[in-house]
Amino acid sequence: MSASIGGPECTALKKKYDECFNDWYTNGFLNAKSHTNECEDLFTDYKACVMRALKEKQIMPLLEEARKDAPFEDGGKWKR
Repeated sequence: MSASIGGPECTALKKKYDECFNDWYTNGFLNAKSHTNECEDLFTDYKACVMRALKEKQIMPLLEEARKDAPFEDGGKWKR
């Protein structure tokens, strides 16, 4: 398991989500037993933790600026 970009406070949430997703994908999705991601709530919690960390560490403004300058726009199509 790799550390979370959100730091130690998000790493435990990432571990729970990764374990849940890997189990669901292997035992549910690939075996056609489930097409609904049963780990969505864990992902939502992990994502919220990462977003908080990005704001607290003042990384969010950098990401927003990079998105303005990004060469990919319009649904992933290359901007010319």
